[in-house]
This record gives sequence, structure tokens and C-alpha cells, in this order.
Amino acid sequence: MSNLAVSSNGTLDIEKFDMKNFFYTESYLFKHLTMGEKAVTIFEAAFAIFLLALFAPIMIVVAAAIKVSMGGKILYSQTRVGKDGKNFSIYKFRTMIENAEAKTGAILASKNDPRITTLGKFLRASHLDELPQLLNVLKGDMSFVGPRPERPEFVEIYEKEIVKYTRRREVKPGITGLAQICLPYDATASEKIQYDVYYIDQRHSVVFNILISYYTAIKMVSFMKFLKN
Repeated sequence: MSNLAVSSNGTLDIEKFDMKNFFYTESYLFKHLTMGEKAVTIFEAAFAIFLLALFAPIMIVVAAAIKVSMGGKILYSQTRVGKDGKNFSIYKFRTMIENAEAKTGAILASKNDPRITTLGKFLRASHLDELPQLLNVLKGDMSFVGPRPERPEFVEIYEKEIVKYTRRREVKPGITGLAQICLPYDATASEKIQYDVYYIDQRHSVVFNILISYYTAIKMVSFMKFLKN
């Protein structure tokens, strides 16, 4: 699924992505099988509890690996911007050296960021570092699917410079999103916003959310298979 939206001139345009065949956007079920906000909130809270129980053994192993190989804190908490512009603390397994921004201040992580440890690279590539965000879903700060939450320092800049970026305030941020499964890791905020806005407009479609979750799982499974080969 990665890089599928790249056009011949190297830009990442949602118009170049085959939404119809990947997400069945023209189908009856896509358009008419929907779920309201309250029903989604109840379902996600229940499903988050189920997944926390299911992934508990994996999370324990990851926590032990971080403690042994990296030392320091296991979980990493950072302020992000959520629905209606409200700030919340996001939880992730730590993938960088401790106090990674002590000297630099807030900077975006890059694809080959030297601050990311060897174990951290694995956790990011496999998306296992995102598992603690199930707690954010349980708390109601996040959804399973939605635009990825950004830091206040960058949101302030993006909302001034990028058209429609303020639309992200309309929904809860997600553990995964349309931009994350369609675009490369190093896609810019300007490129991602095209997919974020498309999702916001179609977010009530049950089919759409299920397929985004499905493709996210496929990416994780594909990564695990790659490690075995």
C-alpha cells in the first residue's frame, strides 16, 4: 500500500489514488452503511478494552525489551492537538533516546532520525510503538481511525500555511489514518492534508473505516513477514 499515490512527477496527489477500487467508494454499502458519533464512541471504548487484553502479552514483551536495551522510561507522553483544538497527552512506547529534544527543542522526526534507537526503528516500522494509544481511545481523546495527531508547535504553523488544515479540528485524531496507509512515511503535512480532509468528509462510512483498519493490519503483518525472510 505504500507510495501508491505518487504520480509521475513525484507529487502525492489524492486524485492519483484509486479510491474506487481500494475502498469501494462508489458502492452502496460505502455510501449508506454509516454509524453516528455516539455509537462509534461506545464501540471504540469496548473494542479498546478487548484489544488491550489481547495485546497485553506483546506489550509486556515490548516494555521489557525497552527497559533492557534502552533503559529509562518505557512509555513516552507528549502533548498533541485533538478534536476542537483541545490538547491531550498521547502515549507511545519510547523509540528515541531519553531527552531527545533537550538541546534542539521541538523538531519533526525524520525517516533516518539519529535520535531513534535500533529497537525504536523496529517498533516504529511495525507500529508496535502505537499500542499504548489504545489507552487514549479508552479515555476518549482518540479514535482508531482519523488524522494522526500533531504537536501544538507545528499545528500553529500548519494552520497558518496549509489550506484546510483547520478542518482536522472537526474530528478526533486516530491511531491510524488514510494518509498513513496511502502515503510514504516522509510525506509532508501539505500532502497528508488531502487525505485527511477526504477521510473527514467520509468518516461516517463503516466500510471506509473497516478497510483503513484492514490495510493498516496488512502493513503490520507484511512487515513481520519481511523480518522472517
